[in-house]
Amino acid sequence: MKIDVTFGSVEGSGFVMDYCSFGNGSKPMVILPGLSMFPVTPMGETVARQFYRFIDDYKVYLFDRKRDINDGYSVENMADDTAEAMKQLGIYDAVVYGASQGGMIAQVLAAKHPELASRLVLCSTAASAGDVSSPVAAQWLELAKAGKVVELNRSFAHNVYSEEFCRKNANTLKMVEKLGGPDDLKRVERLASAVINFDAYPILPLIKCKTLVVGASNDKVLGGDTSPKLAKALGAELLMYDNSSHACFDEEPDLHDRVLEFLRK
Repeated sequence: MKIDVTFGSVEGSGFVMDYCSFGNGSKPMVILPGLSMFPVTPMGETVARQFYRFIDDYKVYLFDRKRDINDGYSVENMADDTAEAMKQLGIYDAVVYGASQGGMIAQVLAAKHPELASRLVLCSTAASAGDVSSPVAAQWLELAKAGKVVELNRSFAHNVYSEEFCRKNANTLKMVEKLGGPDDLKRVERLASAVINFDAYPILPLIKCKTLVVGASNDKVLGGDTSPKLAKALGAELLMYDNSSHACFDEEPDLHDRVLEFLRK
């Protein structure tokens, strides 16, 4: 399936943020991806094919983190920069779809900038670092600091994806496990460090828009009870997958149909 994708960047207050957009609909949708070693927008065509169910109803925007991530760059900073980029592009009242760390950003964005979010979809994410019962994110931080590229890539794959996915894609995962240099490791280190002190509980009451929380019982990154805690705190609708790990947002074939059902309510 060929989907036209437009690539661009926004220059804000001390930052440059890349984005891409696709879809023909009149309603805006913003995708905030999770922590990654590399920027996501260069893979915009792949993301567009994954989100093809949305292209008739929505104009979809995928935002990366800012280009130069500095020490101490917090989740709140990420949300404020994304909010500024959205405002520059005239994106208001959007469906904000955040995955993993992107879901943390989405919570802060909706609380501090309510005019930007009409609905939230929070996939495999947490309201606080204190809710995360797994040590995986801390392990990623240590591997990045130690410069262990192969070990970090292997940990990403085997903790984020299901065992079945890893078996089916074993050759590809083997090919890419050596990818990443010092700058990429520094990116992971700084993004992972931002999670350590994250706590959105004080501002969750400011989120007034309808919210869908999506989680996985076998989430190796967060722990299986993290998404239910977030849904309860928000009074949100909860969708749990019993056979997926952290990346249920990539692996579950019916997820986007379920999201569209939620958005049409």
